[in-house]
Amino acid sequence: MKEQNTRTVEARAQAGLALGLGLLAVLVASVPASSQAAGPASIPANPVVARVNGASITESELREEMEVLYPSNTAHGGLRPEKLKEVRVKALEELTVQELAYQQAVKTQTLVPMAEVRAEHARIRQRYGAQSFDQSLQASGLTRQQYLKNLQRRLTLERMAQRALVRPSRMTLAALRAYYNKNTSKFQRPEQIHARLMTVNLVAEANPEEARKAKEKIDRLYEQLRAGKDFGALAGEYSEDYYRVKGGDLGWVHRGRLEPAFEKIAFSLQPGQISEPFRTEYGYNLMKVEEHEPARQMKFEEVRPVLKAELEQKKLEELRQAWVASLKKGAQIEIVEVPAAGAPQTQAAH
Repeated sequence: MKEQNTRTVEARAQAGLALGLGLLAVLVASVPASSQAAGPASIPANPVVARVNGASITESELREEMEVLYPSNTAHGGLRPEKLKEVRVKALEELTVQELAYQQAVKTQTLVPMAEVRAEHARIRQRYGAQSFDQSLQASGLTRQQYLKNLQRRLTLERMAQRALVRPSRMTLAALRAYYNKNTSKFQRPEQIHARLMTVNLVAEANPEEARKAKEKIDRLYEQLRAGKDFGALAGEYSEDYYRVKGGDLGWVHRGRLEPAFEKIAFSLQPGQISEPFRTEYGYNLMKVEEHEPARQMKFEEVRPVLKAELEQKKLEELRQAWVASLKKGAQIEIVEVPAAGAPQTQAAH
């Protein structure tokens, strides 16, 4: 049976590595959460919700993991019932895989040495103030030995994730460049424009008088633009669509992003040019193109940061799936409590 969980004593203050359905959400160093309700005394009933090769996972541990996945929302009831159910499933899977990984470390005698654990504990204690940390630990009901045991668990899980997932997923510069050279067609930036829009609303069922007034208004706006008035200023004052709050600014858009009626007009304009009034299903419109960029091949240095992140994430996910499968092979996983109605069940991994 694993030691009592210490997440009520430590607030996870830095991003961790996720394992399970995410990556491995374990933190090495964290802040003592003196403001949190801590220890078993704050949880009158703490039932077991799952067993992993005989080791129990409790309701309090599950709720803490849910808070890690969705901070504040789960604790404050901010999630819809169906989303809350989804979070519970993910959190339980996360805890299950963490327990399997820890059991593997115990079996293979690859736990982080206690000397390193004590050194990390000393750094945490110094970082957040020895007195404050000790008071939080005492208030939690945990002994120093229990805290060190749980810290050893977290350090071990992080080290395992680094070795099995993070380091092998890193992409070298040569590998990134090779991928780019082989897939240059994926890195084409399409033709795009920076455009503004002005609208006078007119529904299809409008009567002739409403249509006449709308047409007169758009014509007046068009004449003011021809006289040199600023498009953004006029749009902000008179336009009747959502973009008026931004002076009619649509930002940069490429072909295929605008509705056909707008795209046909917009991509026919030169930078600085304003369209004549035109009718769409939304009413009468005016458009202005501020800038225009033709389609072009993006350079390797432009795409490298995003490409690196995407490829490493993909590799990480592949490694994670394989690792989780290997951890579950032959394991006895008993779900005592499941979000949906149903009887307890036992999963025998193969």
